[in-house]
Amino acid sequence: MIKVHFLGIGGSGASGAAAIAQAQGYKVTGCDLYPENEFTTVFNSNQMFAGHSPEHLASHIGSGNVDILAVTPAIFSLDPNNPELLEAKKKGIPVLTWQQFLGKYLAKDKLVIAIAGTHGKSTTTAMIAQLLEDAGLDPTALLGAIIPRWETNYRIGKGKFFVVEADEFNDNFLSLKPNIAVVTNIEMDHPEYFKDFEAVKMSFYKFLLQTNQTAVVNLTDPGIAEVAKNTMKHSGITYLDYSKNELGIDLKVPGGFNNLNAKAAMQVGLVLGIETNVIKQSLGNFTGASRRFEYIGEYNGAKVYSDFGHHPREIEVTAKAARQKFPDSRILLIFQPHMFSRTKALFDNFVNVLKNVPTDKTFIMDIYPSREIDTGLVTSKQLVEAINKPSVVYIGSASETLEKLKPKIQKGDIVFFMSAGDTDMLAKKLVRS
Repeated sequence: MIKVHFLGIGGSGASGAAAIAQAQGYKVTGCDLYPENEFTTVFNSNQMFAGHSPEHLASHIGSGNVDILAVTPAIFSLDPNNPELLEAKKKGIPVLTWQQFLGKYLAKDKLVIAIAGTHGKSTTTAMIAQLLEDAGLDPTALLGAIIPRWETNYRIGKGKFFVVEADEFNDNFLSLKPNIAVVTNIEMDHPEYFKDFEAVKMSFYKFLLQTNQTAVVNLTDPGIAEVAKNTMKHSGITYLDYSKNELGIDLKVPGGFNNLNAKAAMQVGLVLGIETNVIKQSLGNFTGASRRFEYIGEYNGAKVYSDFGHHPREIEVTAKAARQKFPDSRILLIFQPHMFSRTKALFDNFVNVLKNVPTDKTFIMDIYPSREIDTGLVTSKQLVEAINKPSVVYIGSASETLEKLKPKIQKGDIVFFMSAGDTDMLAKKLVRS
């Protein structure tokens, strides 16, 4: 039995990969600074370690050294001298990113459906996975958001399909060789890794060239149109443009972007030969994923929502969807920029979008650093000053946001927290208060 240790098991992706590995018969342990969270409930306390130590590799649940160390990709740049990483190299233990481990081991006997794109990956992955489940195909699935039906971000199935969210950061999705690739859109993002938009497009170009059979794409997106045109010259892949599909479904999830996501899922269903009535029923019953226009609860008669959006385009389309859903309500947007490099690289885009979003009041929090260090590159105050609009104000740090926000909330308001940082925690804390 192969013994695998996951460095960074508390992450949404790594935790799901570890759970699937365990179900497939691998012996699993893992560590993280804070390993116990909503993603790791499947593991026993003796499988998870807090912090990092060489000893974590020496004894794998009392059965000797680990065979594989699966790590979060960020470790190589953020903590190259991590004691577990150094110990693995010292002992000759193979080191893979968890995405490489997934592609090489977990998905090796599966038909892989990989969903990529700058926006909409998690929701589209969830739609496709639930569609295959409803069609009786019993898929395995892994994505970066919790699905209400499963109460997890993964599904363990006995069928031949593996539906996986494919992330372009660090070229992680190049660990996959999908049978069906879905690409929702391609825009500039992750400037901490990609030096420019050309580098982003090259990454997607390589991803599509690794596809074995079918690419399901949105050719109305300029980025995809350019990349697909170039890959068509060099491959025998069948390209299907899902943007032209007639949906004919009343979705429970709001927004035109979710109509496009559903069209992608419908196209995959048709490729797999799933009956149209099954496709429509499944997509019509889809209720969303965590932190994707997610209703959290109420505070003093105001409805509170949480969303993962952190790119200008995501803010724009989600705010428009909120206004369409609540045309007569006062909407308060609390936005926390995510990462200094992204805020700096897309500064003008953020200014343009936040100046024009259809909200009544927008509060900008301090930038969430994630894996970066604040070197003074850019601040939220600079962003607010550049927006220069009375309804867009700076609200401060995460620790002071709620106390400043509470007096401004009125009965009937829509309070929308948006970021890939810790705004989801704030939304839940507000509802509990």
